[in-house]
Amino acid sequence: MNAPTLDVRKAWVSRELTHDLQLFRAQFSPDGKHIAGVGVDKLVHVWELTDEKTEKKITLNAHKTWVSSLAFHPKAKRLFTADYQGVIHCWNYTAPGKPVWTIPNADHDNVRALTLTPDGKYLISGSDDAVIKIWNTTNGKPLAKLEGHKECIFSLASSPDGKHLVSGDLYGSVRQWTIGGWKPVRELDAKILHTRLDNFIADVGGVRSLAFSPDGKTLAAGGMKEAKSNAFCPGKPTVLIFDWASGKQKIELHITGKSDGPFNALRYLDSNTLAGHTEILHAGSELTFWKTDKTDPLHSIPNASAYDLSLHPDGRQLLATTYVSGGASGNGAQKRHRENYPPNKTLLKIFSLFAKAEEKKTG
Repeated sequence: MNAPTLDVRKAWVSRELTHDLQLFRAQFSPDGKHIAGVGVDKLVHVWELTDEKTEKKITLNAHKTWVSSLAFHPKAKRLFTADYQGVIHCWNYTAPGKPVWTIPNADHDNVRALTLTPDGKYLISGSDDAVIKIWNTTNGKPLAKLEGHKECIFSLASSPDGKHLVSGDLYGSVRQWTIGGWKPVRELDAKILHTRLDNFIADVGGVRSLAFSPDGKTLAAGGMKEAKSNAFCPGKPTVLIFDWASGKQKIELHITGKSDGPFNALRYLDSNTLAGHTEILHAGSELTFWKTDKTDPLHSIPNASAYDLSLHPDGRQLLATTYVSGGASGNGAQKRHRENYPPNKTLLKIFSLFAKAEEKKTG
């Protein structure tokens, strides 16, 4: 049977999962049979996708505060989660129970990013202390620390060949390190993704997302530039594409919609097609697709604000972790004028990346 042709201009929502509170991250498992999500309720939620219409869910409970990041092991049935108090847990995500192991003090503050090397040997964390830490995935033992960033680390990614790690921070610095040797290699310049607001005495933006193309030839860095001074600090959503061999920027990708928040999530669909999702700050939000040699989008879909994207291993489905505002802070019910305001709610939207007729024919 011939593989279907990718056609993001005909993408459609084939399935939705809902959650009553806001999730920050959600990812497909490497076999595509599970989705794990984490957020403000301190729990780890794992959905088993039994068929197109039903799912089973288990809940893993050990974190004491908001859970900020997660990553699946590429081979073993292991899931790694990290929280705002610097705790990392390793789980068997196929069954409820206690963590396999725990790192109680990976950082004194928020662990913002987790990733694994392609061979599953190393777990890598990035935190508010601007230090990258390397852990043994089997037992959680510390192996190395990488220092060089001057502000909090938002994003991490491993190269497809497993030889290099990249990290992005608040100031727009993207740093390259060797995997295994853990040596610094070079710095890529994404500083336009950072804005200093002197009247607010605040730094805004940063490299919120990083993604390698499957062939390893390009690196995408997402965020926003030219943030403005108001309560929401809106800016221009921006993606920079770097040539990996030279480290030079090739192109800057734009949007055509009204979104004014950063690109919190980027995922390559193939080596020349990129998906990105913005967060709402003041205006709208959208899921955008590009051919990475063209500045303007191939296609855009207005959507709820999102923090994460995950590509199914079959390459045919894209998961967007979106949320709908409850009208207050969204991070739990707030009281105002003796009324209870509902929290943000999560919609896990699975987009099929093919026309409906072709999806039915090839599914």
